[in-house]
Amino acid sequence: MKFINDLNLKKQASDLGIKVWQTPGFLFIMMGVVAAIAMTGTYYMSKNYDDPQLLVIAESAVAITILIIGNVIVGIVEQVTNLNKAKSEFVSVASHQLRTPLSAIRWETELLLTKMKKGLTEKQISNIENIAEQSRKMARLVNDLLDVARIDQDRLILRHVSVDIGRISEEAVKSLAPILKAKGIGLAFSSSRKSAKVLGDPEKIRMVIENLLGNASKYTINEGKIEVKVSQKDGSVVFSVKDNGVGIPKEQQKRIFEKFFRSDNIVKYQTEGTGLGLYIAKNVIEQLGGNIEFDSVEGLGTIFSFSLPAARHE
Repeated sequence: MKFINDLNLKKQASDLGIKVWQTPGFLFIMMGVVAAIAMTGTYYMSKNYDDPQLLVIAESAVAITILIIGNVIVGIVEQVTNLNKAKSEFVSVASHQLRTPLSAIRWETELLLTKMKKGLTEKQISNIENIAEQSRKMARLVNDLLDVARIDQDRLILRHVSVDIGRISEEAVKSLAPILKAKGIGLAFSSSRKSAKVLGDPEKIRMVIENLLGNASKYTINEGKIEVKVSQKDGSVVFSVKDNGVGIPKEQQKRIFEKFFRSDNIVKYQTEGTGLGLYIAKNVIEQLGGNIEFDSVEGLGTIFSFSLPAARHE
């Protein structure tokens, strides 16, 4: 399948934003054709001509042609790399600039709702609360974009302190419980009695847990059930969340950790979302020395889990 995709020159051109003849696949094919012609020509000339100068000229011409094509390939790769770098830098700068006005909006709305709420009508309070909620969503999006930019630039810095995954999971479950209750979704939580501590970044690990729980909540239909479990296995702490929601189509599962990817059936149930959460989660967990995986059947549900090395007891 990968070989077939590599030969899809139109898709390569579309993905890279270049012309078909500029794609690495096309240029590699041309190199193969040139090499084949060169070998055939060399064989023919060696068989029919005794003049060594002709062979030297022919081989030099072939070598120059291959060098030219190779140079074009290198140039295109450099161009794409520079464009990706510029894109990541733009996202990083733009996200930083957006943080300031979003913080100001959040502070102003909090001030209105806490210090100046008296005298406001219910409609005005409702409007301010809506502004506050939308600013929180925007802040989360900005933070996600910043994390993606840092990951792409290999600049995502994570702390390594003692983190109790059991406690963080319990807090996240408690926060989610009222929402699930309102939707009629059952929730079960179990945690190992043993210490479930790892060395990691508490904020990022909390973000990963909340993302997995949030996805399970969004894509589980009413009257469904979500099971959250924290356990220890083979020197690792394992967090898992299981739901009986819409599941992920089998043919799209290989793309689930890609940036901006959202499966077709998920979009039908939940139009909001950026497709960045699982991409960030995978990079955070793997950078902390862990592993994240999932198992899903469309229409039956999904299990997401990650494991991190357990912290050694002093």
